Parts: sequence; C-alpha cells; structure tokens
Amino acid sequence: MNTNVAALLIAVTLLVMTLPVCSQEEWEPPALSTFEDLKPQFDKAYEAGDYDRALELAREMNEAVEWRHAETLFNIACVHALKGDRIAAFEWLERAIDAGFWSAQIIMQDEDFADLRQEPRFRELARAAWLKGYIWILERDERDEFQQPDEVMKALAFKPGERVADIGAGTGYFTVRAARAVGSDGEVLAIDLRQELLDYIERRLELEGIENVETRLVEADDPELPEGSIDTILMVDTWHYIRDPEYARKMKAALAPGGRLVIIDYRPKPFEERPWGPPPEQQTSREELDGHMTEAGLRVAEEHDFLSEQYFVVYEVK
Repeated sequence: MNTNVAALLIAVTLLVMTLPVCSQEEWEPPALSTFEDLKPQFDKAYEAGDYDRALELAREMNEAVEWRHAETLFNIACVHALKGDRIAAFEWLERAIDAGFWSAQIIMQDEDFADLRQEPRFRELARAAWLKGYIWILERDERDEFQQPDEVMKALAFKPGERVADIGAGTGYFTVRAARAVGSDGEVLAIDLRQELLDYIERRLELEGIENVETRLVEADDPELPEGSIDTILMVDTWHYIRDPEYARKMKAALAPGGRLVIIDYRPKPFEERPWGPPPEQQTSREELDGHMTEAGLRVAEEHDFLSEQYFVVYEVK
C-alpha cells in the first residue's frame, strides 16, 4: 500500500470529470483545520435558518474530511489482509467503499490484497466500488453545468405519447426526464449493458413514481429494438464506445416513420485541454460520426451548438 498514491487517486476518483487532475508533486490534501474553520460558520447559518448556506458549508466540511476517512478505512482493510484476517479485511474494505473509496483500480492492484484477489467476495467489492464511482460521475451536480439538461429537453421537444429508447441509459439521467415529457401515454426504454445500472434506474423509478419506463439489458453489438417501433432514439455520451455503422443500421431499422436518432457526445479535445471525459483514443469527431451515419443510411436533420463540450445532432432516415 502506497498511502500517498492512494490518497491522491482517491481524490482524483472523487473529482474525475469535474476538476483538472493534478500530479502527485503539485497536489496537496485539504488542511485539517478546514473543518474546524467551517464548523462555526455552519452552526451560525443553521441557527439562522439559512439552509442553502448551511448546506454549502456542510458539503465543504465533508470534502475536507471525507477522503481521509475513506483512506483510513482502506488502510485498515490492507493491514487485516496482510495479517491474513480475511473476514476483517472484507468488512473494512466494504466500509471504505461505503465511505467513498471508489477506485476499483487501486483495490484490484494493491499488493496488500494479493492473496484475496481471486476470491468472489473481493471481486464483488471491487465491482461495487466501480459502480458507486460511476454513478457518482453520472449524477454529480456539476454535470448539469455542461450537459444543460433543461435546454437539451427543450430542444428535443418530446410529444405526449412518444416512444423513446435511451441507449446507454446509465443512471437514467435523461430516461427520467424523457419519461415525464412523453407522459403516461408514452413509453421509454432504458437500455444498457450493465444490470447494476438498470437496477439503479429501477429503484429510481420506484422512488419517483414513474411507471412508463421499461429497462432492458442488451449485448454490446445490438440495441435489440423491434423494427419500426421507436419515435426517438436518444444516445448521450455513448456513441464513442460503439463507433460502428452496423450498429447505426440497427438503430435506423428500429425507427418508426418520421423517427429520429439523437446523438450527443464529446467533441474531441486533447487531455491537456480537457482532462476528463473519454480518453483520446475513444473520442469521435463529427466527421467520423457523420460518416458512420451516412453509411447506415441516415442524414443530418438538425443540430444544436449550445453545449460547450459536446455536439448535439439529430439524424433522420434518408
């Protein structure tokens, strides 16, 4: 276990896609005094009924101590693993993950866990860490700043009764919005490759009382949509994983007459300019995207340029 590297990567995991990633040399952890400095301000705002300010301060207080708490729990798990205390190692590792240690890569690669790596419980915990981190990335408040979901929904202008397929639905960030927009007479299919994410969507739908969404687990090479069944296929931050004209053909076949395929994905940028989002080798240019869609028999029907990091293109059947 390298404590400094672990601490750095925990912080990077928590801030990924939000802040620039610093090198180990230039990164410094939050000062311990930060919590003590903020606590009186929080108490004052809380007592005054200024709950917006109190919440802001409470989040800052949490950020000041959260990574230290998670790292400490992880270190305890490491020591138990080195001592051969398997049950205790798993217990403390689970506590670390629940506290915010979401770097599955560190968990899988740390040599302190070498004797546990092949055990199903260990791999289950590493996957749980990945899932928590991925859900945080998709649902973090900062995403709204560049994704502009309200503006996107306004531009999409879903009609009551529409049939929508959200491919690569993730946590349901747009699934839920689309379900509300199409109303009880409409239908939304939330499609993803990972059952854990679909389970998350199911829980979210239950909590929010939404009943017009069906979740569907599919393979990577096929959205498994019936021919002519969908009015709008929505694919947000997903095409860069696929990049296959044959997949586009399958989406085209699923479109009902007058249907549309909506692609929102990241504009290519060097890591130095945007140290988050898809890695350079996955980034897809508009030229490549349009080429794939043309090959599949689709053409640009509409495009929007208000997103700072992404292109937003609507395609229709030629």
